[in-house]
Amino acid sequence: MMPDILISPEYPLVDDKLLILICGLQAYQDTTVKASTAEGNSKFSSFACYTADKNGSLSLAHKSSLSGTYTGIKPMGLFWSMIEDPGQEPAGRRYIKRKVKTPQEVKITIYEGHLTWDNVHSDEFKPLAIKSIERLFKRNDVTRVEIKHERLKGTLFIPPGNGPFPGVLDMFGTVGGIMEFRAAMLANKGFITFALCYMSSYEVDKIETSYLQEAITWFCSHPEIMKTGIGILGVSKGGELGLLLSTICTQVKAVVNINGPPFNSIAPLDPFDNFVQMDNSDAITVQPDASIVFRSRDAICVNLTCDKLTQTWKTDVQILYLVGEDDQSLHPRCAQMFKETYPQSKRHNLTVVRYPEAGHLIEPPYLPMTSSN
Repeated sequence: MMPDILISPEYPLVDDKLLILICGLQAYQDTTVKASTAEGNSKFSSFACYTADKNGSLSLAHKSSLSGTYTGIKPMGLFWSMIEDPGQEPAGRRYIKRKVKTPQEVKITIYEGHLTWDNVHSDEFKPLAIKSIERLFKRNDVTRVEIKHERLKGTLFIPPGNGPFPGVLDMFGTVGGIMEFRAAMLANKGFITFALCYMSSYEVDKIETSYLQEAITWFCSHPEIMKTGIGILGVSKGGELGLLLSTICTQVKAVVNINGPPFNSIAPLDPFDNFVQMDNSDAITVQPDASIVFRSRDAICVNLTCDKLTQTWKTDVQILYLVGEDDQSLHPRCAQMFKETYPQSKRHNLTVVRYPEAGHLIEPPYLPMTSSN
């Protein structure tokens, strides 16, 4: 009898926690479970080695992985521990969902015995069972609208139901272009979101504050948005800009900053006077896995002075600052320095959350990561 793979819920959102149950194995059978997905030309996978119970069943929510891309009881380990498949060039690929209208298709494969990473990528080992599941980035009842308004460019996501809804402006980092997956996921939760394109790839010197202000004004005027103000969600350069904009745009009431510098970095931006140089050809090292390390990271932190830190403490904007403590682009100490600029009477406006061993890009739950993050 072939093993059966049961997955619940059957049609999940990408950040839903799944229950995976494998039935029909032999009692105490050693088993390897592999998950694989592809996005564009990039392939990612994970695997874990388990031993079935006396009934020949295996629940990923209750059994411990003995080896693989993760160990221990990790119900969603197959999804967040995915890494790039071997043999892809260039190395250091990042999983980015470009088309949120299509689901992430994940194939779950069961093998007999405890296999290795090389084994599960070899045709020599035949699967016992295979099952595919589709994970949605955007609910079918969320409306997606491409925005080209005067010079503004981005994508709007409107949740179902009667508004008005809380609004979030979503900005990624120097990779540039439009990144939609995070905005779509927030719209699933009841936010109206605007995934803003504010620069082309790595053209930081061409960012214009007036463009960002226009985006905020236009977004706040949308009839479906709450009139009490908006939040900004940003990672890296996007987080930096969120902090800066909160000091000059009264419509901004909250910022979630994911490892964004608490100062104006890389290229000066008017009207801000807290530019700190942190990017030049002598300061960058490209690792064998294509990850980027700023050799100037520690020097920036040592030489940084309080007057160069973005003065959000002068506002009443609520700040959530997420810190990856293994960030190789921005020293995590910068977050503590930023916190120290806040007088005690304003500390309630700032929350700093630290993630040990996390890198620069802290992504939504249950998505593949790479070491260059």
